[in-house]
Amino acid sequence: MPTPSSPTAAALLTLCLGLTAHPLCADSLDPLELPTVLSATRLKQAPADVPGSMTVLDRELIRASGARNIPEILRLVPGMHVGYRRGNQMNVNLHGTNVTEARRLQVLVDGRSVYRPGLATVDWSELALAIEDIDRIEVFRGPNTAAYGANALMGVINIVTRLPMENHGTTLKYTQGTRGVRDVYASHSGGSLQHNWRMSLSTQQDNGFDHDKGGNDYRDGMRATRFNLRHAWQLAPNQTLDWQMAASEASRQSYYEFSTYFNHNKFDKPLDQAIAAHQPDADIRGRDFSTLGLWKLDINPDHQLQVQAYAQHAGRLRDWRVCESPVAFSPALLELSGLSQLAARRVRSYLESTQTESMDSYIDYYMGIEGEAYTPQMAELAARVRDQVPLYNNGDPVCGRINENIRETRTHVEIQDVLRLTPELRLLSGASYRHDRASSETFFNGTVDNQVTQLFGNLEYRPNQRWLFQAGGMYEYEQLIGDSFSPRLATHFFLAPLHSLRLVYAEAVRSPDMYENHANWHYRLREVTGPLSGPVTHYGWARGPGDLHQERMRSHEVGYNGHFPLLGLQLDVRAFQERVTGMNSEPLKVDDFRPDNRSSIRFKGAEGELDWAFSSMDRLRLTYAYIAFDASNKRDSRLTARHSGSAAWLREWPGQIRTSLIYYGADHLNELRFERLDSRIEKQFALADRSSLALALTWQYRLDDEALTWEENRFDSRSHYYLSAELNF
Repeated sequence: MPTPSSPTAAALLTLCLGLTAHPLCADSLDPLELPTVLSATRLKQAPADVPGSMTVLDRELIRASGARNIPEILRLVPGMHVGYRRGNQMNVNLHGTNVTEARRLQVLVDGRSVYRPGLATVDWSELALAIEDIDRIEVFRGPNTAAYGANALMGVINIVTRLPMENHGTTLKYTQGTRGVRDVYASHSGGSLQHNWRMSLSTQQDNGFDHDKGGNDYRDGMRATRFNLRHAWQLAPNQTLDWQMAASEASRQSYYEFSTYFNHNKFDKPLDQAIAAHQPDADIRGRDFSTLGLWKLDINPDHQLQVQAYAQHAGRLRDWRVCESPVAFSPALLELSGLSQLAARRVRSYLESTQTESMDSYIDYYMGIEGEAYTPQMAELAARVRDQVPLYNNGDPVCGRINENIRETRTHVEIQDVLRLTPELRLLSGASYRHDRASSETFFNGTVDNQVTQLFGNLEYRPNQRWLFQAGGMYEYEQLIGDSFSPRLATHFFLAPLHSLRLVYAEAVRSPDMYENHANWHYRLREVTGPLSGPVTHYGWARGPGDLHQERMRSHEVGYNGHFPLLGLQLDVRAFQERVTGMNSEPLKVDDFRPDNRSSIRFKGAEGELDWAFSSMDRLRLTYAYIAFDASNKRDSRLTARHSGSAAWLREWPGQIRTSLIYYGADHLNELRFERLDSRIEKQFALADRSSLALALTWQYRLDDEALTWEENRFDSRSHYYLSAELNF
């Protein structure tokens, strides 16, 4: 039986929560050995000091997961939901909202935002980063605009890469498995006392899902090549310069997705057959490049200054040949679409139907249902389109090339100062300037620019060992939106040095991106053949309103964070209430483009995670999230699971064998259940001259028989495995 000097973990937690002095509740580690996180307030802090909940996925856990991409790793974060639009298009949401739009998480790689400015998304497949180069992933679960500005509405994911001075040498790794998995990774690092560098090159490919709901082959494979270079330079004993460069080239398979004017499956005409015969694939090619520099100066032990600057470019190229009814290029229809997308859709519906009443009465009736005025000018244009239909439909289709090319660039400069004013008071302050540009003839009819200026700070006051008070905020001015201020207040009460109860109030914003607010989206056909001469413009025309305002969140949280060093146990739990107003949850399609700020959602729930190294060879990790939500728009309930979590057991066996067993579960992801069991076994072989060889097998097994996120995302088998061999020398 346990004795008072050796309590069980549950009893020890009770002792600490009861403020009973016990050696195991105290700080028994050297300060240099205490765990710290960087991504919460930009200050280096112990987990018990963080004004919110932080999940840290370390290198051991990332390797044990066997994951090939970052979204799959993030399933280990409580409350994080991963959705698949197709095999090569993934979305990550904290707590949920729209399954196809992941616009409310800030994602950083070593402090550089990879959140695209033009289309408000993160392209996980094209990310210029190999899993093998990651040291850890820090996830702040909750609003963090106070530290990182707009778009950190729901949280922040900061991916921290390995320092180049770690493990000099060469690594070669090859992975192959079912579903077309074939990955290659190679890196080399070296250096001296002053200079250290690492260079890596990797390729990744797979075939995506096997078939759709109807059993047809699913064309959604991907292939990516990535290059990374990092150089760390010790300029002086108190001064460092960290420089990075990354590039990627990727190709994502995609089907012909151009929607023709008429429903050509409905009619049996030579024109329809000709159009149906011209449906080539429309793959997406990605070209990304970035460079980053970070200079740090330790002025004295209580004062540090740093300057960070980066530039990045993302290009998405997609062009293909389409064929369309000539009526879709009618100048009258294009003009009508410019006045009202809804009216243009009603004209199409009328022409497809067998309605006998007049076009005016038909459209007027349906426009009235939608609450949009139907003007005499619209009626006159609609009548002109109707009269031109017989002429247009008696000939051949119009064929030509269209594109959805877009190029986005970002430059960012930031200065940050950390100063300990007194032993009890620490201040972080900083400012930044960012310039974003998105260029696309199709999406913007040219170029849209945005300039963003930020002023931020965080004040940390510790009057004694029991209390910690923090106040932080971000003032932000955007050229296209205006200004905003996001505050955060937090109070910590320490039961022991590594055990704290916290109360947090935070406000956050998300700015509408260029695509939502300033789209000028239409398709021009070039290399035109058929009855019209080109270039010609398709009638589909979507224009952003230009007056969207920011989404806003108010969040309340109560939580506990505890670390029992002698037990190897870390625990974090929280209860939260979050309300987001002014949300844009409407469709953003070229023929159905209706962004607004009318939606809202409320989250209430609790999350927890436990990480326990219960022996020198075993590690247990448990996560769970319960989320109750009330969404005004049904689209925002698609990727919100009421119950979700994970359970992981990692073990190191004699003979340099490591195993892991991980369960993932969610009861509702777009109305589909998700349960999967992942297992991995790795064997290390020591070779001559400190070289080593590692062989590993990863096996994933779906415990349910559901599609993944969408009904068309299906595999032939519940089992999926891949083998890897890694040589280090």
